[in-house]
Amino acid sequence: MNLPEIVQNYLDQRQLPYRTITYPANETLAQVATRLELPIGRVMRVVLLKDQSGLIMAILPSSHILDFSLLCRALQRDLEPLHGAQTASFFQNQGCKAGSYPPLPQAFGVSALVDDSLLVADEDEIYFDGGSGDTLIGMRGVDFHSLLDEARWEHFAIPISDLDSLLNQQAITPKNLASISNRYTPMGLQEGIESITELPIMSQTTRQILLLRTYETISTRDILSIVSHDPSLAAQVMYWAHSPLYSHLDAIDSLQTAIDRVLGVDNTLNLLLGSSMSQTFRIPADGPAGLQAFWRHSIYCASLVNELVKLLPESMDIKPGLAYLGGLLHNFGCLVLGHVFPARFFLFNRFLAVNRHVPIKMVERYVLGAEHWQIGAWLMQAWSMPEEVIAAVRWHHHEDCTQPHAAYSNLVLIANRLLHHLGIGHEENDRLPALAMLTLGISRDQAMVALAHVQENAQALDSLSGALQLSSENQDGV
Repeated sequence: MNLPEIVQNYLDQRQLPYRTITYPANETLAQVATRLELPIGRVMRVVLLKDQSGLIMAILPSSHILDFSLLCRALQRDLEPLHGAQTASFFQNQGCKAGSYPPLPQAFGVSALVDDSLLVADEDEIYFDGGSGDTLIGMRGVDFHSLLDEARWEHFAIPISDLDSLLNQQAITPKNLASISNRYTPMGLQEGIESITELPIMSQTTRQILLLRTYETISTRDILSIVSHDPSLAAQVMYWAHSPLYSHLDAIDSLQTAIDRVLGVDNTLNLLLGSSMSQTFRIPADGPAGLQAFWRHSIYCASLVNELVKLLPESMDIKPGLAYLGGLLHNFGCLVLGHVFPARFFLFNRFLAVNRHVPIKMVERYVLGAEHWQIGAWLMQAWSMPEEVIAAVRWHHHEDCTQPHAAYSNLVLIANRLLHHLGIGHEENDRLPALAMLTLGISRDQAMVALAHVQENAQALDSLSGALQLSSENQDGV
């Protein structure tokens, strides 16, 4: 494909030598670099930022993570990232293909900041997006520096390899949380990590709901004894029952009807537990890891896990209610981190917004000092949740998990990989884990059918996740 006119004209005007490298459309820069065996540290990416003074283009290697603290300190500006749609719109309005961002600030009329790790040797080749969606441009380092002669060069990016991808698998306790922070968190962000040793206190309502889980059998009357004394919970149950997700056509004239005929005892209990637990925490609604994204991901994951459980043989003895609850609560560690460290969580969201190609676990370690699954598993243990749920929270990112109750974490892992197809969650890829699929006896075709069924109910799921978000925002944890 030809380069966009704005890119072609600018390169012609500068009269600097370059070569073009074609690649299949829809591949990421990292995928292109791997397939073509290009050094990822010399393949550039672009992040658009803004403040009251206007736009700025940050240019850094694809092998690096953008460090907001370094960047803002270097420029003495409090910059915000453009949302993905805004960035895409900016470049598409200039004639570039969707998702294609050439690092040519002068061509687009914006100022630029370039990470000094791109100060390579004169003859080393630099690679960048040509704007057509299927073409890289290769240029000698000396020519690339000339191309960005009006840009400012600073240190504001950190190599991903420096973040130490290996994590000690020791149990997370108050004693070693500080050491995790010291290992992965910049000095300026380390203060206060110890405060997470004081976990939020479980609300009385949550304790009552958890107590029900110790019963051999749970009846509608048991749930009504809790819900009927809490108008907000009663309203939530009625809202969920009226959701299109459950397709109940008859009138729902009471809480008992809502539970008995629409939601079911187990599902009602799980939704109430998730809602009441989340009310203990306060995190922002917006952002890649905000409350809105959290509940949407949680509801979709739980619903997909529920579909996958239907594919399992009875001999596996998987409890559907606990599997659903594992999907609903698997990312609860994010709520703890956001609640305990609001300022750091704000920075975490900013990192995620501009480093979408970086695995979330690396960003969590770098900014928060711990990963959500660690803190989540610790919370589930502290609150005496069932072992099956703890396993789902603790191991849902581990492909080869053979721990007790691994079936529950494998279901969540598969669900999250499938949700990658819908752009939901933070899984790095959509490759279904072979061992987990084999162990559970689920084929790829079956998994895709389950995903399609969830996608058919997207509107209802979005409505339900929105309701849980509002209940989390409007209630005071006790």
